[in-house]
Amino acid sequence: MSAVRKSQLSEDLKALRAMTWRQRLRFVAAYYGLWIVGVLCGGALIVYLAVHIAAGAPEYHLYAVFTNTRADAGSGSALWKDFTEYAGYDLIDKRVEFDAASYFDYTRNQAKGNAYYNAFVTLSDTGTLDVITMEPEQLAALGQSGRLLDWNVEACAALRERYADRLIYYRPPEGEPIPVGIDLSDSLLVTRYHLYSEGCALGLSAQSTRLDSAADFIRFVLEG
Repeated sequence: MSAVRKSQLSEDLKALRAMTWRQRLRFVAAYYGLWIVGVLCGGALIVYLAVHIAAGAPEYHLYAVFTNTRADAGSGSALWKDFTEYAGYDLIDKRVEFDAASYFDYTRNQAKGNAYYNAFVTLSDTGTLDVITMEPEQLAALGQSGRLLDWNVEACAALRERYADRLIYYRPPEGEPIPVGIDLSDSLLVTRYHLYSEGCALGLSAQSTRLDSAADFIRFVLEG
């Protein structure tokens, strides 16, 4: 914790001691309410995922997370309906899951302490997640986590060739740049569904086994 933050916290504690309980509740709600809600929501999501996985996760055609957007893009949204209709998937035995309630930025302290990032890690490491979107600079930084697919791998050869002019790279301190996603700033995610206003990029989870479905989604937002 920085010296400035420690000093502010010390001042807040002094102020709280001089308040009544009702005043304290109002003070905490006003200055820390959003942080508390974020931590609780992120914690609840992690617990939900853990229970979900332990109980036997359902089969998916595609699992996508759209981070840092206020747009309605979750399961059941217009985006979800248009894509599932486009793809023609049988949704009886397998699901298409869209999550648009995730907020983290790896460019800020590697998202340490962010419950939404921890949820992303859980989804990625268990092979549940297929696709993640965010602004291009943020996606390039997220490549450092090792949880985005390196598009140099053979399994990604067709996608790499098709979208070579869109590749986004993570640039490690040493060695060659690593392609970790593609730029979709001119895609339907921006022009029709308005998920982002400052550009959009898409990465693939390093543990995904559903690259064909991810390709369907990319094709939809670029050509659908």
